[in-house]
Amino acid sequence: MRKPVLHAAIAAALILALAASPALAGDKVIHKGVDIWMTVAGFAKTSFEKEPIPAGFFCADSQPFTGTVVFEGGPLAIEPAGSLGSVDTVVNRLDDAVFNDKGEATTRIQLMALSLVSTKPIETSCGKYDVAVSLVGEQPTTTMRIVRNDAFGGTYTAPLALNVKAEFTPVGGNQGARRELTRRIDFGPANHSVWAYINMPRYKGAVRIDTNGDGRPDAALPPASNFLAGVAPAVLKGDYKPRLMKTQAGPGITCPPGQCPYRACHCAAVDTNPPWNQSSTGCAEDHLHCIWTCAPAEAVGGAVGPGGLTACAVEVSSSF
Repeated sequence: MRKPVLHAAIAAALILALAASPALAGDKVIHKGVDIWMTVAGFAKTSFEKEPIPAGFFCADSQPFTGTVVFEGGPLAIEPAGSLGSVDTVVNRLDDAVFNDKGEATTRIQLMALSLVSTKPIETSCGKYDVAVSLVGEQPTTTMRIVRNDAFGGTYTAPLALNVKAEFTPVGGNQGARRELTRRIDFGPANHSVWAYINMPRYKGAVRIDTNGDGRPDAALPPASNFLAGVAPAVLKGDYKPRLMKTQAGPGITCPPGQCPYRACHCAAVDTNPPWNQSSTGCAEDHLHCIWTCAPAEAVGGAVGPGGLTACAVEVSSSF
């Protein structure tokens, strides 16, 4: 069987399994768990224009650094290796979210893991430096608001706050000259944020991840939940029209067979305390984080299998 057809057949089976449980579709509780993401290369960046790295940081004569660092994902260390694909960001939903009569629910969220690396060295008056970012210390919590629009899922908003450590390593130079700094970053809510119920977990068994950037898995993920961020509920009903992406999933982005990458973005909000339903459209881009998630291939009707399937709307690298 040719690979595109095989992937479509697998996705068709997954969609049927997702939609087959009436009890699931009527579930009033989103169970706590994690959302796992992959960073879009070149679409994650942070600026030091408003908070410059001070003079003398890189070397005795270094000037203040006010530039922008552009990142890509550095896949987390995971046990078992490869069990999550090329995941570099993990968000923990800390509470069960119970829907009220209006179909609205909330949960606290907190960054659990982050691994980003600069797409190219930054230029300083002391030479070039590679940059790596990970979480450090206790992480702030923010509130995710979830809306159930129909029996299959809905939309959500999730502004993020994180405390990070940035490591600056000289390129081809003295490794003893490595520098570190810490800072807090606040992101506004992502646009086009959708979710769907799921009864086939994205991972099984005991999975451990590196949460502090030392390259060693140190924390276990909670059990997989019934919530899949990043996929429209219309996918499960077979009436979703694909919105083609102009940006391709770059090298290193891996999804399981029969799943496609979907993208959302967070960026720094103009208002430091933005309303929960504010999209990222029009936000300041001094801090930006765009992320992919893996989800079933889009069902558009009449192509292959029940409901019809097409190939992914974006290209994705080889599957694990």
